[in-house]
Amino acid sequence: MYYPLPTLIKPATQYHHSIAGYIRSKSGINKTGLGWSGCFLFACCTVSQAQTVDQQFQRLLSKGANGDYCVELVGNSARDPLTLQPVNFGPQLAGLCVGLPTGGGGSPPPPVGSGPGGATSGSAAGAGQSVLGQADQLATRRRQQSSKDKKSGGGSGDDGELALSPTINLFFNADYRELDRRQTVFEQGYFSNQKGFSLGADTLLTDWLVAGLAFNYSHWHGDQISGGGFQTDSFGPTVFASLTPWQGFFADMSFQYANKTGSNTGQRQYAREDNTNFGGTTTGSPGAAQYEGNFLTGYDVAIGGLTIGPRAAIRYRRANIDGYTEQGNSGLELRFLPDSLTSVQSSVGAQASFVFNTQWAVLIPQLNADWTHEYADGQREILVEFAQDNRINPTLFTIQTDRPDRDFFRMGAGVVAVLPHGWQAFVNFETIIGHAYFDNYTGTVGFRLGL
Repeated sequence: MYYPLPTLIKPATQYHHSIAGYIRSKSGINKTGLGWSGCFLFACCTVSQAQTVDQQFQRLLSKGANGDYCVELVGNSARDPLTLQPVNFGPQLAGLCVGLPTGGGGSPPPPVGSGPGGATSGSAAGAGQSVLGQADQLATRRRQQSSKDKKSGGGSGDDGELALSPTINLFFNADYRELDRRQTVFEQGYFSNQKGFSLGADTLLTDWLVAGLAFNYSHWHGDQISGGGFQTDSFGPTVFASLTPWQGFFADMSFQYANKTGSNTGQRQYAREDNTNFGGTTTGSPGAAQYEGNFLTGYDVAIGGLTIGPRAAIRYRRANIDGYTEQGNSGLELRFLPDSLTSVQSSVGAQASFVFNTQWAVLIPQLNADWTHEYADGQREILVEFAQDNRINPTLFTIQTDRPDRDFFRMGAGVVAVLPHGWQAFVNFETIIGHAYFDNYTGTVGFRLGL
């Protein structure tokens, strides 16, 4: 999964590791260890018991045998002989170190690039869900048309109109997504929605190759169940190509870059042993750069107006997440170190469509379904330190995330209308089924025009 950049990606949101519980100075970290799908830069060391934010705070800020607080956090660093507060700590964090917080910190915000391991992407069997999906939809119709010996009559219902235009084609997609995450011990639950669009062009370079370019933008807004929320803006280009080297077979490829910027708010509340309360509102501005590559292939068989065939896809995604520091005045704010997320998914499924000829358009309803498996994105640890720990070598500690859901399913349905004068329009709906953490519903509408 990904953090929406600490609400961007699951740390753009979307979030997993395993050094839990280890605390060390920067000089003691082996920085060659990298987690894959969704791992921050982290230290390679012995794995210990998983830690939540609350558990780590309790351990770091607890009272030692000598009566001092924050024993684990302060270590051998100097304290003021009169107040016993640590030297080189911000005022609020130093104040916490004369008492013990005993509960309720909450988990970090969801990362920027997150969703159920690729939930934001179209399914392997789907078409019309993305720029690549549109090219696939047209190529599919073209393959069906090429399997016939002659065109059928009927105005705009003429199958000849299903062929790709040899000139430039312009297209526009708009989509709306509801993505809700369940609350767990390690990660916050939230209710979110995302609105976005793609604008681009493609052209038929040869009788078997379509290539194109698009610009994508989306805005993601979420409200966390435990309070606070996040938002992420994402934009960048996509290049894609669709190949149909022989009848029935096709292969689609795309590469996408997205720049993600976000903001989040949250609440942290703690009570000392003497019932003195600490806490307040935290805010942050995470960011990330995301790279994604997709490869989809399939084979279509036309039986009259029905076209049916298998689909197989592989998807690679990597997000490089910027480090950032939370703002606030509670002393509990954190500094997130730079991180990276990597996801590798495969999807296997099928798609079926049927062509209806009418006097005003060719209508092509379709159904698709697939099974998706995640290979890389694993449980991981987020490496952080207290924002007010101003020592040269501040204490680093980790926050554990959920294990990923390795397998889930997607189903979708839609309709494409091929209209006179080079116009085409489509609408598509897709949902995720059987995911351990997420509920996802996506609707997409769009059109294209051949010039």
